[in-house]
Amino acid sequence: MDGNAMVNDPRANRLPGCCAPYVLQAGEGPAYVVAGQAIRVLAGAAETAGGFGVVITAAPRDPGPIPMHWHAREHDTWFCTNGRLQVWCKDQSRILYPGDFAYVKPGDAHSYRCVGQASGFFGVVAPGGWEKFFAEAGTAWDQPTFPPTGSIPVDFARMGPAMGKYGVNRTDNPVYVAASPGENDTALPGRPQSYFLQAGFGRRFVLHGMLATTLLGHAETGGLFAMQVIEAPLGAGLPADGATVAHETIHVLAGALTVTLDGQTHTVHAGGTANIPAGIAATVSVASRAARWISTTAGDAVLRRYEQNGTATEAVTFPV
Repeated sequence: MDGNAMVNDPRANRLPGCCAPYVLQAGEGPAYVVAGQAIRVLAGAAETAGGFGVVITAAPRDPGPIPMHWHAREHDTWFCTNGRLQVWCKDQSRILYPGDFAYVKPGDAHSYRCVGQASGFFGVVAPGGWEKFFAEAGTAWDQPTFPPTGSIPVDFARMGPAMGKYGVNRTDNPVYVAASPGENDTALPGRPQSYFLQAGFGRRFVLHGMLATTLLGHAETGGLFAMQVIEAPLGAGLPADGATVAHETIHVLAGALTVTLDGQTHTVHAGGTANIPAGIAATVSVASRAARWISTTAGDAVLRRYEQNGTATEAVTFPV
């Protein structure tokens, strides 16, 4: 599918419905309001060959946390992009600021609440498919930000069946503990375990002038998926080396990237997303003075590219 043809389609903000390369700029892609939050789906099971679903969320200050719940098979993540979030996992809670990260493994009870006046986060749920919950439980939304508080009430007639269908299991007698400072949230656990990670922490490697910080790796997800934050100066990027070996979805946090997908070149600006299926020819390079993006990949082949071919570093910025 021609990515530009899709995102410029005036009839609807929709995803291709198949594992195809495409680009969405900021504000593009289907969005839904669920419990007052605007949730935009950037990729789903169909687009990632079942690997994961990707969303971004914009919300006002929530009056309270969403109900404590757990999933039997889904891995859940939050990367705070702006404002503040409070995330609960079992008997722990943290306030996430921009750049902070939280991961919850299947089976662990969790909840969250937007506690800033206007907050946002980038989230991945794996395996893919759970992102359809938002369409079935929410109200379609065509604006670039969240609606006024209370203007779109929860449709409980749809919410309950959607929760049952997508395995949202309510926790009996939940306890929402106060947030702890999290001063020790500075490393990945190296095993399947829920955790919090402060901004700038994680395993860091430099490759081709780019700094890659691992948020989530093979050991934590059993090889299902991996997430990294990558930042680099103008012109930096990976050399073209044939077809991609794993599915990758890139979401630009700051700056701009030049992304070539099967011979079509796109400039992807902050807030934009590129979906890169395995097996296609793709290149990515920085098109602005500097750029920062999140790379989410099925498996961990892309993560290994940085960790095995790069140089481990304690630096918190790319080489200058």
